[in-house]
Amino acid sequence: MQSTLLKVLPHLSGVVIEAIERSAAMIVLRARPRAHGSRCPQCSTTSVRTHGTYRRRLADAALGGCTVAIDLLVRRFKCVSQVCPAVTFVEQVSGLTQPHGRRTPVLQQQLAQVAVSLAARPAARLARRLGLPVAKDTLLRLVRALPEPPVGDVRVVGVDDFALRRRHMYATIIVDLETRRPVEVLEGREAGPVTAWLAEHPDIDVVCRDRGRAYAEAARAGAPQAVQVADRWHLWHNLCQAVD
Repeated sequence: MQSTLLKVLPHLSGVVIEAIERSAAMIVLRARPRAHGSRCPQCSTTSVRTHGTYRRRLADAALGGCTVAIDLLVRRFKCVSQVCPAVTFVEQVSGLTQPHGRRTPVLQQQLAQVAVSLAARPAARLARRLGLPVAKDTLLRLVRALPEPPVGDVRVVGVDDFALRRRHMYATIIVDLETRRPVEVLEGREAGPVTAWLAEHPDIDVVCRDRGRAYAEAARAGAPQAVQVADRWHLWHNLCQAVD
């Protein structure tokens, strides 16, 4: 059974599954580390001297729509190095645990992708239906912890302002209109920061903006080679205002 389970769940290759408990709403895998010893995170010295043990519960990816938890027996080792500042340390199972982590990397990645696709509240509702109960604030923390993707070369950009605090604080968002992905957020809605950003990206061919003077001046100064176009929303908005 162990070999079959590892084929389905390869991230559990570092542990030995001792028991599987199934209830109506949850599957619990009772496990222990497979390795005989562990390396000290401070000095990288391998130790097999056990100081103590305790049980640690990790949330894992759902199976068949059921929530999965790993009940892991964790050992605390004594560091055998005489010069290491760490007296004891807790072992970590590669690919499964991390310090203070309550979820496996597989579950962490799944929740982050759902949160990026749907945003916090709808992502939390969908995750609950998939057997992955999580709070919306946790999903926001997972998204904020993701590394920023590289901007790369952009050819067609959209520039617009938005309110952080209406009538008091504004910012400017720049979107790559070919990939439909935000690439930068600048403080304020003045021409200066936008001009500087456009000047750093000489490959821009088209700047799509509202009909305000600030972004028009920024496009002329920072990207003189680019064609300026008005976006559809502002054209319709201005037309409706004129008709009214």
